[in-house]
Amino acid sequence: SRNLVSVRLLRSIGVDTAIDYITRFGLKKSQLPRDLSLALGSASIAPLELATGHAVFANGGYKVTPYFISSIVDADGEVVFRAAPPLACKPVIRPPDADDSVPADPGGQSCEAPAAPAVITPQNAYLMTSMMHDVIERGTGRRARELGRADLAGKTGTTNDQRDAWFSGFNREIVTTVWVGFDKVQPLGRHETGGRAALPIWMSFMKTALNGMPESTLPEPENMITVAIDPATGLLARTDSDNAIEEIFRVDYVPEEFSETPVSADTSPDAGFPELLF
Repeated sequence: SRNLVSVRLLRSIGVDTAIDYITRFGLKKSQLPRDLSLALGSASIAPLELATGHAVFANGGYKVTPYFISSIVDADGEVVFRAAPPLACKPVIRPPDADDSVPADPGGQSCEAPAAPAVITPQNAYLMTSMMHDVIERGTGRRARELGRADLAGKTGTTNDQRDAWFSGFNREIVTTVWVGFDKVQPLGRHETGGRAALPIWMSFMKTALNGMPESTLPEPENMITVAIDPATGLLARTDSDNAIEEIFRVDYVPEEFSETPVSADTSPDAGFPELLF
């Protein structure tokens, strides 16, 4: 990873702005360092909190609340408690004379209240998921391609001196976060990175959890467009470029200028560009 890119971006938008935004994902301000180290992952958070945050990307932008008990049944088989957590969906407003016995939306895109709050736009969630999909396709999580699925996205994480190894990944239906480390903090070993120590555990679990589950990806939201980009400049690729890459943009943010020179083999995706990001 090239961490200077993240640090410069954080410095540009401001630490306070970033912290205010991060709290949308369920983290508390008190957990987040108020300096540029925030861009390097210096905050200490629990695996459940990380999974909760990634769920926002997985479900299209909604902040869901974790819960552990779905229902309680007594000795007579009567349900004495059933959880009613907010769901990642658009709330349905029924007319007064609606037939309550008919499902509001058989397709599952909408639901009866309570609905979880939307904390980022569908476009933001889609773009982030697309980038984390590239982590698996071409980046530090590419070993997960062994699962043979095209709907997976995720992110590796490794702290200083390999004291913690992380992998958090998902498709539209399930988010799983794996952390590897010692109770008494100490290095795991020189080569125990997120991609080596945590990713295999994630893969083992997801292979079973996703068994028989059809591939499930976010639908592309409106106002998105895919264009050919010069990976060396980030500008639009010329028509005579042989190694341009396709990138998805919100319509309002598509580059307007073309790269001055054709994309060469040295700036192709396999030459390391994705590694600069992921």
